[in-house]
Amino acid sequence: MIATNAAPIAVDPHRALVIDDDAKVREFIETILTQLGIKVASFQMAKEALASLEDGHPGVIFLDVALLRSDAIDVLRGLGERRYGGVVQLMSGGRQALLEAVQRIGVRHGVKLAPPLNKPFAREAIVRLIESLRSPDLAAPPDRGTAAAPPALGR
Repeated sequence: MIATNAAPIAVDPHRALVIDDDAKVREFIETILTQLGIKVASFQMAKEALASLEDGHPGVIFLDVALLRSDAIDVLRGLGERRYGGVVQLMSGGRQALLEAVQRIGVRHGVKLAPPLNKPFAREAIVRLIESLRSPDLAAPPDRGTAAAPPALGR
């Protein structure tokens, strides 16, 4: 399903998902987000992460583009189908071309994307993202399906 003009579902700015097949990356991001006061659910597989959206939509999702035994494209498609209104932070330790291709697919499915992170990345990159999401200057969210500045998260 390609993006529609339907309104996105409300998000919980105090929740985040981390989807990565590398346990150390999940733990690294989860630790930082928890220190920032965000409740985190971590997943190794796309299917379980998408199923967790039945409990509500988190304000931000960290998504590895090169998941083993799973597919980041499936996550982006599922987020578009569920009218996810938060921000997806794509992450990759691989080829830039793959990251850009996945980003284009996310945009086609109406998913809001933060500028991608290349692994390895520092704690400060995550802190900057969360601070930008909390910024009152970003209270008016961009159109769905852009890689522009993400919408504001509540404190």
